[in-house]
Amino acid sequence: MAPLIISAVPTPFDDDLRIDRDAFVELLERLPDDHADVLVAGTTGEFPALERAERDQLVDLAVDVLGPDRVVAHVGAGSLYEAHRLAEHATSSGVRRVALLTPYYLPADDRQVVEHAHSFAAAHPELQVFPYLFPDRTGVEVGAATFRALMEPVNVAGAKLSGRANDDFATFAGLIRPDQALYTGDDSRLPVIRADGGAGVVSGCFAAAPELMLRHRDDQVEIRRIVGLLGPSIARQKLALRLASGRPWRSRMSLPVITTDVTGEIAALVEQAHRLG
Repeated sequence: MAPLIISAVPTPFDDDLRIDRDAFVELLERLPDDHADVLVAGTTGEFPALERAERDQLVDLAVDVLGPDRVVAHVGAGSLYEAHRLAEHATSSGVRRVALLTPYYLPADDRQVVEHAHSFAAAHPELQVFPYLFPDRTGVEVGAATFRALMEPVNVAGAKLSGRANDDFATFAGLIRPDQALYTGDDSRLPVIRADGGAGVVSGCFAAAPELMLRHRDDQVEIRRIVGLLGPSIARQKLALRLASGRPWRSRMSLPVITTDVTGEIAALVEQAHRLG
């Protein structure tokens, strides 16, 4: 069965804004053994702020700690050329699952979106490819007919929906093959995702509070409270990790300021998680 939770792990930076390898390893080692699948260098991982070599480095670190079977490498990039290079490195590291963001920044029509995914899948038949739909960030809206076409290649193993793509979750769930897995990036759907026809959640919040989310994973009210406090916000998730670990957990990208009140609530959440841990 597909994993219920895949952690979309954030990328830790030190005070000089370099990747903090020790903090990243510490984060990975903290994940519960039976919920340790990770998506590396995704949106939560601030991939637009990473060089290709840094994305490769993060994949290698995750493979070293968790093994290649637990790692999903995000290979979405501003060009298909770059996505191929990232995929080649992931493959050489033993990774077999990759997430591929749709084209972004420049407008793309339905034909281009499908060709982007199909040409990538054809070039990497050894990989399980998960198209990644995030219209709020890419500007690319995918309707039912385009989604059905995206999912046609035999090595397209599923898809991830983030933001308003989740408005079509029920429709898309009805269009996938039995061997494909549909994931949501909406952490608040954790208690109901399998009842809704999904495989699980690619969670930005889980790595910041795994104990709490597992304790309350069937409690819709409590999950919404935790997720409402931590996400979708890289700044809040990194604050929680900074408070929990004592490491800098800086960000390269511009993020909103967190108010004093919210900081206090997150500190209380971290303390609650610490008691459970």
